[in-house]
Amino acid sequence: MNILTIDVGNTNISICLFNKEKPIKFVKIRNTEITKIMLKKHLLIKNTKNSFTNIVISSVVPSISEVIIGFLKAYKVKFYLLKDLVKTLDIKINIKNKKKIGDDRIVNAYYAKKKYSKNLIIIDFGTATTFDVIDSKGNYDGGIITPGIDLSLKVLSEKTAKLPLVKFVKTKNIIGRDTKSAIQSGFFWGYISMIQGLVKNISREKKDYFRIILTGGNCNIFKSLIENVIVSDDLFNSKGLNFIMNEYLKNEY
Repeated sequence: MNILTIDVGNTNISICLFNKEKPIKFVKIRNTEITKIMLKKHLLIKNTKNSFTNIVISSVVPSISEVIIGFLKAYKVKFYLLKDLVKTLDIKINIKNKKKIGDDRIVNAYYAKKKYSKNLIIIDFGTATTFDVIDSKGNYDGGIITPGIDLSLKVLSEKTAKLPLVKFVKTKNIIGRDTKSAIQSGFFWGYISMIQGLVKNISREKKDYFRIILTGGNCNIFKSLIENVIVSDDLFNSKGLNFIMNEYLKNEY
């Protein structure tokens, strides 16, 4: 049984085809570059006997998901929305308004709980950098949202007269010797300091120890520099969607 996961983020759409638990095809499309031809190429994937792959959609951008949903309906392809599957998930959420939680954060939290049980912080490097906490009881206890790296670099360049837009890279030295290296160092070492500081403060507030899961586009840059990292996987969210869909289909049939 193949499953196609569609994760609509604020900047990109991540599409991943799974055969059971194994990802066999992955593509990332910028939201601004979506076309009917592109959707037809990546979404209309058939299994044997001309039956379509099971599709599940997670989205934090309603306008983009509406385009995808309209496309699939036009081709009479059955699909599932994560928001309709959330009520079947076995996880307690310690948040007042559960409907306000982004799909991506629910997926990360649930999959982390199922794979690694408890005492976890999932850090997702996306348009925003998010921290989600699974406490000592295995409950989703909330989290933190900070500006994302690429977004912050772009805003810094756009809102200043002389600072250039630079690429985010790993730097050896903390002190930069020119404007470009100073910005790159500030973002690289600044984010490391922010992450370590927030993890330390979460541990102090909860009076507990946490293991760290990293995901999102820049996760592998940080994996050797953040303490207590047990997983660094930029497909963690897609794998989580696939896991949730598999669970749902098993119960449905």
